[in-house]
Amino acid sequence: MHVSQPPFLRSRWVLAGCLLLLITPASRAEFRVEPASVQLRDAFDGRQLLVFGGQSDLTRQAQYQSQSPAIATIDATGYITPHADGTTDIRVTAAGETKVVRVTVSGVGSSRAIDFKTEIVPILSKTGCNAGGCHGKASGQNGFRLSLFGFDAEFDHAAITKEARGRRIFPASPESSLLIVKATAKVPHGGGKRLQEQTDEYRRLLQWIAAGAPAAAPDAAVVTRIRVIPEDRVLQDQQQQQLAVLADYSDGTTRDVTRQAEYQSNLDVVASVDKEGLIQARAQSGEAAIMARYMGYVAVCRAMVPHGEPLQSLPNWQPVNRIDELAAKKWMKLGLQPSPPCDDATFLRRVTLDLAGRLPHAEEVTQFLADTQPNKRALAIDRLLESPDYAAFFAMRWGSILRNSNLAGSERASYAFHNWLKDQIARNVPYDQFVRGLVAASGEWQDAPAINWFWQNRDDQLHQTTADVAQVFLGVRLQCAKCHHHPYERWGQAEYYGLAGFFTRLGRKSFGEPPPYFTAANVTTGELNPLTGKTPEPRFLDGIEPKFGPADDPRHALVDWMAKPDNPFFAKALVNRYWGHFFGRGLVHEVDDLRETNPPSNPELLDFLATEFVRSKCDVKAMIRLMLNSRVYQLSSDPIDANRKDRQNFARFYARRMIAEVFLDSVNSATGVKERFNNMSLNARAVDLPHENFGSYFLDTFDRPRRVTTCDCERSTGATLAQVLLLANSEDMENKLHSDQGRIAKALKAKKPVREIIDELYLQSVSRLPTDRERQRIERFVGQSPDPAAAFADVLWTLVNSKEFMFNH
Repeated sequence: MHVSQPPFLRSRWVLAGCLLLLITPASRAEFRVEPASVQLRDAFDGRQLLVFGGQSDLTRQAQYQSQSPAIATIDATGYITPHADGTTDIRVTAAGETKVVRVTVSGVGSSRAIDFKTEIVPILSKTGCNAGGCHGKASGQNGFRLSLFGFDAEFDHAAITKEARGRRIFPASPESSLLIVKATAKVPHGGGKRLQEQTDEYRRLLQWIAAGAPAAAPDAAVVTRIRVIPEDRVLQDQQQQQLAVLADYSDGTTRDVTRQAEYQSNLDVVASVDKEGLIQARAQSGEAAIMARYMGYVAVCRAMVPHGEPLQSLPNWQPVNRIDELAAKKWMKLGLQPSPPCDDATFLRRVTLDLAGRLPHAEEVTQFLADTQPNKRALAIDRLLESPDYAAFFAMRWGSILRNSNLAGSERASYAFHNWLKDQIARNVPYDQFVRGLVAASGEWQDAPAINWFWQNRDDQLHQTTADVAQVFLGVRLQCAKCHHHPYERWGQAEYYGLAGFFTRLGRKSFGEPPPYFTAANVTTGELNPLTGKTPEPRFLDGIEPKFGPADDPRHALVDWMAKPDNPFFAKALVNRYWGHFFGRGLVHEVDDLRETNPPSNPELLDFLATEFVRSKCDVKAMIRLMLNSRVYQLSSDPIDANRKDRQNFARFYARRMIAEVFLDSVNSATGVKERFNNMSLNARAVDLPHENFGSYFLDTFDRPRRVTTCDCERSTGATLAQVLLLANSEDMENKLHSDQGRIAKALKAKKPVREIIDELYLQSVSRLPTDRERQRIERFVGQSPDPAAAFADVLWTLVNSKEFMFNH
C-alpha cells in the first residue's frame, strides 16, 4: 500500500539522497589501486601495485595481505611475486578503506627458457656490471669486458660463456659459477656485492646457467617501448611516489619491469629516485624528469614540486601575446607569481645587449627615456633588428657554433664565411635556406664560403659533420650512438649511420685550403656501418630510407626532410636555441639537447613557438619579435618572495654575465677606448672578429670559446681569480681608465661640469642616471680629490667592477 509523504519530508529525503550522491561516491573514489586485477604468466613475472588516496601516493603506507601466500605474495612496497598456479586475492588497506585485487597466476609449474638478451642482459645493466665505470668500459675490468649498457648481446654472451675457457659459468653447479660468486661477493670482487641472494634476479641467473647458458633465441619477443606510470606527478616537500614501469613486446604482450628497470633523476635537489622506482621530493621546488630505462628504451615521469599553492589567477598580469598566456598557465600551476616589469632604462640595456651585442650609447638612453610613445619598446626592438650591429653580433654567435676558424691556412676563407653569415642574417634569409646553404654547400670558398664549415671537420669529415648536423640543427646529441645505443635516448647505431649516409658522397679536391667541395657520383669514404659491414646508406631519423641516383645530392634531401613542417626537431631546436640566448636558459636545458629524458620546462610554450616559426616560413626576425615583445622577456630580474626559488619557468628575468666579446666591447665603450685588432678596421669591435685567433688576453681570460665544439658550453659562466685581478688592478684596465683618448680625459678637456660627467659615466656604463644619493656622494668625492681625473677614474673603475655593469639584467 502506497503512503504519500508530506512535501517537506519528501524534499528532505531528496536533499539527503543528493548529499549521499555528492559525498559518498566521491570520497570512495579518492581511494584507488592500479591495476584492479593482475595476471602473472610465469614464475618470473611480477607486478607493482600503485595505491592512491586522492592526490597522495599511499603505496608504501598501505597494508597488504595475500589470501593465498602459496600462490602469490606481496611485499611492503606493493610488489607481487608468483609462487604457484592458481588465483588469490590481495587485500589492500589504506586510509581506512580496503580494496581487493584479484591475482591469477599461470605457467609457474612449466619451466620456460630464460632468454639471454631480454632477461639476463637487463640484470647486468641493473646491477651496473656493464656500466662505463665497470666491465662496460672500452678496456673492460680485470680481463672481463661487456658491451656498454648491454647493447651487443651476442658479444656479451660470448664474453660470459666462452672467454677464459668458459670458467665464468658452471652449469653443473650454477651457484658456484664465477659470475654468481663474484656478483654476490662470496669471493673478492672489485665492484663489491652487486647481487642479493634469493632475489628474482638471482634465481633467474641460476636457472639460465643450469639450462646451459643458452644464447638469445632469434625468435624471442623483443621490447618495442616502455611506459612509466604515472607520467607526471605534483609532489609536496618530502612526499613520495612509487613508479610502475611496463614494457610492451613485439608479440603483443606486456610485462611489468619495475624491478628490472634503471632510474635516474635529472635534478636530484628537486626529486630523487631509488633503484626500485620510488620518487622522493626534496626541499628545492621546481621540476625534475625521472627517467626509467630498460633494454635501450626510456620513459619519463615529470615530478613537479610547486613553489607555493596553485593559483587560480594572476591579478596583476596582463598578457600581450600567447607566450605570456602559456607562461602564466604554468606559473599558476606551480604557485609562482611574476616579478613586475623592468623599467625603461633596464629594458633598453637588456635588449641592446641581446640584439646588438653592445651597450646602448648615452644618447640612445636619453632619447629612449624621454620618448612618450606607448609602443617605444617594440620600436626599439625593430630598430635594433635592422641595425648592422644585430647582423654582426649574431654572425659572431653563429660563427662560434659553426666553428668558423682560420686553422690550416683558411684565413681568407674564415673572413668570407663570417661575411656570408653576416649577410644571411642581415637579409633575414629564411632559416631553412640558411641551413641549406651550410649543409649542402658546394664549390670553391670564394663562391661558397660555407664550405669552410666542412673544412674544419676535414680530419673526421664524415663523423664530425654527422654529429654537428644532428646537434646544431636538430638538437640531438647523436655522437655516442656511433659506437653504441644512446644511454638516455632511443637513438642507436642504425640512426647514426643512417644520418651519416647523407655525407658519404661528399668529396673535396686535393688543392687549396680549404679546397673545393662537391657531391660525387660515388662513395668518397671508406667508413663502414658496423651493423651491416657496408657503406652507410642514407636514412632519416624517422626511419625512412630514400634512394638517390649518381646525379643526386643526398644533402638537399636531408635539408628538405629537416624543413618539413611536421619535423619534430628542426623548428624546436632553433626556437629553443634563441630562447636560451634571450632568456638565459632554454625551455630545454641545454639548448642543443632535445630528448625525451630532458623534457622542456613548458612543453606547450615550446610547441607554440615551433608552430609559429613554421607558420612564418622560418622567419627568424619574426620569431625574435614575438619573444622580445612578450611581457615575460620584459620582467624585472629582481626576485620576489613568490618566485625567489624559480630556476626554470621564467617568472623573472634571469640575469647573466656578459660573454667575453660583448664584455670587452662594453668595457671599451664605458671607458671610451678603442681596441686595436690586427687586420681589422679601426672601428672593429670584438664581436666583429671572424675567428678566435686574434690575440687578446682579455678575451681569453673571460672564456672566449676556442671553437672546437658546437656546444655553447665552451663558454663558462663562472668567475675566476684571473678575471677578478684583470678588472681590479691589471695594467690593461689602468691604461683604459687613464687614457688620454678616453672618455674621462675628453670630458675634462671639454670642461664639462662634474654633474654632467657623472651622468655620462652612468649612462654609458649602466645605462641609467645616478640616483640623487649616488650623485651627491660622487660630487663630494671628486670635489675633495686633488686630481679630478684620478677621482673620475676611480668612479668608472667602481662602475665597471659592479655586478650591475657585468651582468645583463
